[in-house]
Amino acid sequence: MSSVVITLIVIAAAIALGIALAYLPMRLLLTHIANNVKAFIQRERDRRLRSRETPERRKVPEAPPQ
Repeated sequence: MSSVVITLIVIAAAIALGIALAYLPMRLLLTHIANNVKAFIQRERDRRLRSRETPERRKVPEAPPQ
């Protein structure tokens, strides 16, 4: 009976250690991805705001008559 309890404790400790060791790299990876996405969105905003030499091709919705 005691060996079963010890085995369960060792298994639980191994799982907890695995999760703890995986947390930091995953957090760093997600932070890196989030920063890349933010930078991409900002670059796209800046690119769209720059004046173009060609006319705007997107349809601009007309203001409703008042």
